[in-house]
Amino acid sequence: MAEVLKERNIYPDLILSSTAVRAIKFAKIIAKKLDYDKNKIFSSRDFYLASVSEIINEFQSLDNRYNSVFFVGHNPEITLLANFLSAKDLDNIPTSGIFAVKFDINYWDELDKDKGKFNFFIYPKMFYDKY
Repeated sequence: MAEVLKERNIYPDLILSSTAVRAIKFAKIIAKKLDYDKNKIFSSRDFYLASVSEIINEFQSLDNRYNSVFFVGHNPEITLLANFLSAKDLDNIPTSGIFAVKFDINYWDELDKDKGKFNFFIYPKMFYDKY
């Protein structure tokens, strides 16, 4: 998945992750492949089973110097979050799936329901033949 992001020239200014073993492992793999310092991954136990509103609150408190933020979380919350932010209606974001949303906002505290525009949705099975 990191290779696809690299091909699309998508790099994080910040990576947020749950402290769960699989989540932080995935975050570190993405970080390594995209030349992001893994020591700068912000991981929080609060992201594990966090509600959509709790995750949104965390985003709203981000420093405005961050433009591209990656969030590594869990289902069903990650799918609910993607649907909330983009007005999409996905059933499931699979393990290692990446859902990208662009926002027409100037400050993170403006983030809210349907403020995002769907950018892309990718997941490993889409690329079995390529990688």
